[in-house]
Amino acid sequence: MKKIFAFIVIVSIFSGCKKGELKDIPLEKVWEDPHEKLKILKEILASNKDGWEYTITYGDHKTVSYGYLGFNTASKSEFVSDFSKNFSSFGETDYSLAVIQANPSISFKPNSRFSNFAADAKHIDTLWTYKNNVKDTIYLEGEIFGAKMKLFKCSSEKLKKLKSNSINSDVEKIKKLALMPRYFYHFQYGSKTIGLEIDTAIRMLRFISGTGLKPVVKETKYYFHGDGITLEKPILLEDKTLNVLEGFEIGEKDLKIRGGLKILNESVPKVYDQKPVREFEGDFNTRLWWESTQVFGTRNQNDIAGFTKIPGYTIFSLAPYYAYFEEGKVFHWFFGINVNGDNPGSYAGPLSRIEKNGILRFIKLLESEPAEDPAVLKSMGITNSYIYNPKGFYVIRTGVGYTLVDARDGLTWAYFQAPPDLSL
Repeated sequence: MKKIFAFIVIVSIFSGCKKGELKDIPLEKVWEDPHEKLKILKEILASNKDGWEYTITYGDHKTVSYGYLGFNTASKSEFVSDFSKNFSSFGETDYSLAVIQANPSISFKPNSRFSNFAADAKHIDTLWTYKNNVKDTIYLEGEIFGAKMKLFKCSSEKLKKLKSNSINSDVEKIKKLALMPRYFYHFQYGSKTIGLEIDTAIRMLRFISGTGLKPVVKETKYYFHGDGITLEKPILLEDKTLNVLEGFEIGEKDLKIRGGLKILNESVPKVYDQKPVREFEGDFNTRLWWESTQVFGTRNQNDIAGFTKIPGYTIFSLAPYYAYFEEGKVFHWFFGINVNGDNPGSYAGPLSRIEKNGILRFIKLLESEPAEDPAVLKSMGITNSYIYNPKGFYVIRTGVGYTLVDARDGLTWAYFQAPPDLSL
């Protein structure tokens, strides 16, 4: 019975249509035509005669690079990038706008200036898919590495600055700041001053506040934007938020920044974290030693004692150990050099003392027989004059090691790290 009923329903449906009659059913347009999107992209790019600033965010660490693309003709664009000296002056790059793999795209040809920049930076694409635009910002995504590019309208004033090599100018000012003779930096804003660490290799700023027992570290990477630097992550300093630092004026001892800000080069840390000095000295259950290739140097001179000029020199060791035969926790140390796999003499065995302010001092106790090599005697003599300085050292955690900074003037320091693990 159910089969008969179903048959009747089907027959009644078809009988309602006239023989040979076909009806057009409108199709809903789900996918945007890529050629229409490409046309929109071309119109937007052509709408600003002064071209486009850009930022590219790429890699696992979300590194940001800034620059300019002019899209001056259908195949040539002015191009600049803050990535390195190779690309920070204006030049031309080849590009094309086309639908590629069903996507409206901007591509940069192999061996073009942009492609060379992408190869140097790594994880930056040369084929970019146009995603959308919001007001005056165009959003694109790299097809291979998934890097993100934002294009935003450049003003004639900004273009004039960029063409005057303002990026290079600011890079040089930051370099001069980082090469100032004393180890420490202070960041001054209004009537307040905090500590600052500058790492130009990875473009990192670390703002240090609080106290030596409870330091507060806020860090951010930065990139150059043609009139100073932009902080990738805004930094909140009590009552002030830092997003950009602009209008640099470099002096002999400081860098002035628009808005009454200043970075000072100093001989003492504004905030001295005292935890690293305890780590460096070790404890009752830890026997450590630290190694340095160049030992003491200044900002402009490595290896003051000349260790690296000694034939066969490999390393300088500085090692604490706990003296079990002493009452209380007394740390004896060893320091000396390794030449051709052996210690040539003139090593020392001082005591150490950490002052209440966290300064590490070495006190003479034991001395070895003098070395026979005059070069070793000379180098160790120079080093002793630093090791036994009466004011001691600030111990600063640096990467995977520690830097001992001469507390007398902050002009000399030595970097030490643990020896490589050769057990594997």
